[in-house]
Amino acid sequence: MSINYFPGTGFFRNTLVLATAFAILSVLALSGIASAITPSTTAVTSITTGASPYNIAVSPDGSSVWVTNLTGTGTVTRIDTTTNAVTSITVGSGPYNIAVSPDGSSVWVTNYGGGSGTTVSRINTTNNVVTSITVGSGPNGIAVSPDGSSVWVTNISSDTVSRVNTATNIVTSITVGSFPCGVAVSPDGSSAWVTNIDSGTVSRINTITNAVTSIT
Repeated sequence: MSINYFPGTGFFRNTLVLATAFAILSVLALSGIASAITPSTTAVTSITTGASPYNIAVSPDGSSVWVTNLTGTGTVTRIDTTTNAVTSITVGSGPYNIAVSPDGSSVWVTNYGGGSGTTVSRINTTNNVVTSITVGSGPNGIAVSPDGSSVWVTNISSDTVSRVNTATNIVTSITVGSFPCGVAVSPDGSSAWVTNIDSGTVSRINTITNAVTSIT
């Protein structure tokens, strides 16, 4: 008696069905992975601001976004993050950098004016009222101290840093290196740090005494 070990047509039919099912499942799985890693373009919302939107800051509570519009009449755009509603606020010429106070009560803008500006705009976030404060020439970088008591502004064209007392708006001028640009305040508020492009140095300012240490 001979035994035929060659599979019958039923075996091949079942194998073909299983292979087809696995292939379909593989395609579905790959499609799911692809859709998960491919960003959806429907999540992007375009919001119109002023001319040449340049720098941007978000309020501490996330309720508003502030944008400097570098060219045009000199404006800052305030965006309500809940509704995307836009408010235009007039500031100085060539608004450049922007910072929001830690408590969200004020927004500070350097009016660079092509290097010839001499003001900083302080915006009251409750009513959008703007106060103009005179600083050095070519105000560029800006930073607010962690406790909100002072604002620090680099003046590129006068090689100084302006320290603004936020309670009185009184300005103190501090001489640093040549072409000061970036500025940052330490987390404990004890020092302000300034990059001097032309000098190739960093200035460390003691916020208690305003004494400057040059670091190469």
